[in-house]
Amino acid sequence: MRSGFIALVGRPNVGKSTLMNWIVKEKVAIVSSKAQTTRDRIKGILTKTDTQYIFVDTPGIHKPQHLLGEYMTKTAIDTLKEVDLIVMVIDGKAEIGKGDKFVRERIEEAGGTPRVAVINKIDDLTDEDIEKKKIEIKEKLGKFNEIYTISGEYGINVDEFLKGIKKYLEDGVMYYPEDMYTDMPMYKVITEIVREKILWNTREEIPHSVAIEITDVKRRENGKDCYNINIYVERDSQKGIIIGNKGKMLKKIGIEARKDIEQVLERGIYLNLWVKVKDKWRKKKPFLKEMGYIIE
Repeated sequence: MRSGFIALVGRPNVGKSTLMNWIVKEKVAIVSSKAQTTRDRIKGILTKTDTQYIFVDTPGIHKPQHLLGEYMTKTAIDTLKEVDLIVMVIDGKAEIGKGDKFVRERIEEAGGTPRVAVINKIDDLTDEDIEKKKIEIKEKLGKFNEIYTISGEYGINVDEFLKGIKKYLEDGVMYYPEDMYTDMPMYKVITEIVREKILWNTREEIPHSVAIEITDVKRRENGKDCYNINIYVERDSQKGIIIGNKGKMLKKIGIEARKDIEQVLERGIYLNLWVKVKDKWRKKKPFLKEMGYIIE
């Protein structure tokens, strides 16, 4: 049995979470078109007959603007020192820029850990585009052990990628039971689903100003459990956007979130959402600790 830990890193919004969800065939990490969607280190586990791949999806590495950003970037960088393989995911449709170079510099700081590059989103690229991207990677980012080309959204070449990286894993024991696809606690899965629905349904000023907390769960033996969840924002104007005209937006978010949560739990639930203002919470260490973003 070969097994090992594989870090998925890259600048924000290159498709790391989409790729991991495709690999494990479950919704482990939330996805959206907004940059910096992933805030924590999230494991996606794929167990085959003779191999266990443990992918670690990390927040997009970027120059932080607040304490939450510092936590996200530190989480991603620390992960690089603890894995068997580093996979740098690159958006095949975007020119390699300062963000990609910043990530590459952080990878170099991780020492001698093997690293491969993945050109993602090739479903929109021609063969000529792909060859040009490979040349651009070598010129701007330097040498990788290998370069793979995939589409994380449609699963193109993902099986070939998995077969290729197997050699970087070590002979050893299985770290997780074969039917386990993530080690993320269920409460975290639920709060992340709510955050995803907010990301999809609201404007640009909202996504990174939102924190989610389960405040109470009422268990019912012969009925649906009831989940009470707080949505924290930083300003009254953001609260108004999430609630929407006559509560329509909050109702839409709640309906969409409840459906996904019920699918994960495999049972019906009641979901009550409350929106509260917590001024500048991303810069407040005690609140960040309370929300599970541990700042050392």
